[in-house]
Amino acid sequence: MDVDRPGGGDDLVTELTRFLAEQRADAAAAARARERWLRQAADEEALVAGVLLDLAERADTVVVQGVAGRTHRGRVRGVGEDFVALRTGRSDVLLPFDAVLAIRPEGRPLAGAARAQALDLALAEALSAVAGERPRILVVARDGSGLSGELRAVGRDVLTLRLADADGTVYVPIASLAEVTVTEER
Repeated sequence: MDVDRPGGGDDLVTELTRFLAEQRADAAAAARARERWLRQAADEEALVAGVLLDLAERADTVVVQGVAGRTHRGRVRGVGEDFVALRTGRSDVLLPFDAVLAIRPEGRPLAGAARAQALDLALAEALSAVAGERPRILVVARDGSGLSGELRAVGRDVLTLRLADADGTVYVPIASLAEVTVTEER
């Protein structure tokens, strides 16, 4: 570039302007690539519990489809070691992570919604904590069959249910559960 010739200064400004434009374009492309890489890395590191906690913090309404074929629409109220607690209208639904087929956020978050809690307990422990209140529950197995009644007790891997429609008690292995709905009646 010859700045001594007439109009040479204009060439310098043009060259510098072009250089700056190229630098900005390169920086923007690098930023997009970095953002894409960070998003991919986050997706690859994602855990179900983390996804659910993120959705809970955003106060999103979610639709959770379970392996038993049932779908629940509500807000994530708590995330345990191996389950999620959803508030669906007047009921609380507890779903083991391995019984969740899909989680879909829905709509915009509501301002001022209650925050979800990260619960340092497993599903059996959560059920045991509410068993003393003898709540009415609906348990659904992975095949979609269900039983309803009063939760009487919870052992290490089994719950005791007094059936609602019959005079009898059943013992339900916790590992067979796809979901547990705890009704308002407590």
